[in-house]
Amino acid sequence: MESFFDRLWQRKIVQWALAYLAGAFALLQATDIIGQRFGWPEQVIRVLIVALAIGFFIVLVLAWYHGERGAQRVSGTELSVLALLLAIGGGVLWRVGSTTHATDSVSDSSGASALGAASTAVLPFVNMSADKANEYFSDGMTETLLNRLAQVPQLKVAARTSSFSFKGTNTDVRRIAAQLGVASLVEGSVQQAGDTLRITAQLIRAADGAHLWSRNYDRKAADLFAIQDEIAGAVTEALVGELLPKTKEILAKGGTKNLAAYDAYTRALEQLSANNFPSNIQAEALMKQALTLDTAYVDAMLGLVNTWLNMFRTGQITLPEFQARATPVLDRVEAIDPGDAWLLMFRGEIAQSRGEDELALQLVKRAVATAPGVARLHNILADIYSQQENDEAGLPEMDIALALNPLDANLIRYRASKLRWAGRLDEARAAALHALERDPKNSSNYWELGQNEWARGNLVEAIVWSAKAYWMDPIDPESSADVAGLYDEIGEPAAADAWVAESLRQAPGNLLAEGAGIAADYARGNRAATVERALRIIPRRREEHHDFWRRAVIFGCLAADELGRTADMRAALADAGLLPRDLSPAGFDAWVGSVGSAQVKLRQLVGMRRCVFGAAPADAPRRDQLRAIAARVEGAAWEQREPLRALAVELSGERDGIVATFTAPANTVVTDLSLREGAARMLGVGDDPRVLAHFAEQREQVARMRSELPQALAKENLSLLPQR
Repeated sequence: MESFFDRLWQRKIVQWALAYLAGAFALLQATDIIGQRFGWPEQVIRVLIVALAIGFFIVLVLAWYHGERGAQRVSGTELSVLALLLAIGGGVLWRVGSTTHATDSVSDSSGASALGAASTAVLPFVNMSADKANEYFSDGMTETLLNRLAQVPQLKVAARTSSFSFKGTNTDVRRIAAQLGVASLVEGSVQQAGDTLRITAQLIRAADGAHLWSRNYDRKAADLFAIQDEIAGAVTEALVGELLPKTKEILAKGGTKNLAAYDAYTRALEQLSANNFPSNIQAEALMKQALTLDTAYVDAMLGLVNTWLNMFRTGQITLPEFQARATPVLDRVEAIDPGDAWLLMFRGEIAQSRGEDELALQLVKRAVATAPGVARLHNILADIYSQQENDEAGLPEMDIALALNPLDANLIRYRASKLRWAGRLDEARAAALHALERDPKNSSNYWELGQNEWARGNLVEAIVWSAKAYWMDPIDPESSADVAGLYDEIGEPAAADAWVAESLRQAPGNLLAEGAGIAADYARGNRAATVERALRIIPRRREEHHDFWRRAVIFGCLAADELGRTADMRAALADAGLLPRDLSPAGFDAWVGSVGSAQVKLRQLVGMRRCVFGAAPADAPRRDQLRAIAARVEGAAWEQREPLRALAVELSGERDGIVATFTAPANTVVTDLSLREGAARMLGVGDDPRVLAHFAEQREQVARMRSELPQALAKENLSLLPQR
């Protein structure tokens, strides 16, 4: 063997190996440093390690054959050693590859998207105080720190709902990071005793559990704000490099130096997280208290506006009330920090509610660009797209929001709704089931599954899921109104009336029950009542919720067409600003106004087209005008775009084409049967034998489902009527 090792030296294999290892080590160190500064993903280092491992054994083989030219023969011993080296190399390569795959598998199985090296999650700081009631304080500090870090554009920070889902658990940091899709975790503890604080904080690299930064603080309570700034700065610098002046400015914005104001604010955050009627009232009082103590406390101003937004969305206050309360507070924020992302977002929400489509989109897009790491901003942008009848455009924003907040069941369900509206029902159902799995006590998850089954034409399953939603939350009038509409569709009018009455008992005069009642009137042939009730709800457009208002008004327009009262409906809609007074270019432009979007308004006309034109000869000019509007707004190829393709067929007046839109395989879903039958009559094809046969077959399907309903209800221990 001695002669063999002599030959290794002579062929310079040892020298080649040492030089290669030194160079590889230097390259890995440099790549690691540069990667941390620029936020490169961990896969870059992994791929480089694999490549260098392969290269090492290639270098050994090359050195053997080229170290001493002409000596190409290899002895048996030499061949064995070379085989051993290659086997070791293969084993290393397999091990590295397996480890990489295993790590990726953990991340993939969680459904979270990898957010890159410059990503973190702030886990709830542990309350170490003797008084467990101080938990609001440690939670509030966690949320304040999380919100500060999320404002830094270079950072990706997992949202509160996801990070707080691990509160009180002993889950391994690697598992937490994989589920949240982050590369690091911030954790710590808070102990408060009188006017003294003991705070620990550390930044942990998820891959190996190493501490990238850690610090203990024993300070007076008045130093809390300096401690928060130091932690936020240290975490940011460790993840993205040098702490630039702009970043320091971002981290310092919005807070207070008044400890009592901060205490009220953190108590308000605790109430906001509950998000129910009583907690919203308490949150409002505490935010106002914080602002009394510090009138320039921007975080508390925005927290107060957020509280009012919650109140509006839960029905505690109306949209005009929200606007009236929020606007002066947002004016105060703008005077202090005009570029604040939350300010821009709230302004965008208000602009959209006023029909200022382009401004709304511009403001919320600016908010997202200012703080791209805030999940809720992406969610709001998706909502703005939805309100502008463009759910498909909002889906990428929902994907980003979920990457930042992957464990939020509400966010998962919102995405399911967007997918459903975009017609992607299988994906929507899978997302809704995932939301239900994460939060089986949330009635909204059952509601979304009911809506998905309704969109599929499965009326029995839709009733079962919707009834479950009602029993999960028997004070919500929407569930009752949903069930009422479904019972009317399946042919159980007595049950439908009972559920409408239940919805009105829960919330007297609510629009949802009124919408369900209007749909029932039309389905039962009560045309005059349908028109009168629809005319009465037209001014209530701002109470719209999940399409109840729009559907009710469309039923009113269908009934008006049959009764010769179309002019009454169109005039009322024009008076409310919901249809143009005429469809001339000037009339349409006046309706869009200086702040609206022609594309958005056209999409709204498409959605309300049963109120815009019919098959009557008198409507021929309107059809020509609407065709001209579509071409002007969408271009020459507008007839090939969705959802304008169906509009183009209807405007053409070509009988076979219109019949095909009602009888095509895509229209075999039996839902909204009375509405579709009414539309066929309005477009002049309701008496066509093909259309009549199609709808007769669907009526038979509904009858079969009605016969299956009692057994399905009994199986789930549900009743036909809302028994209390």
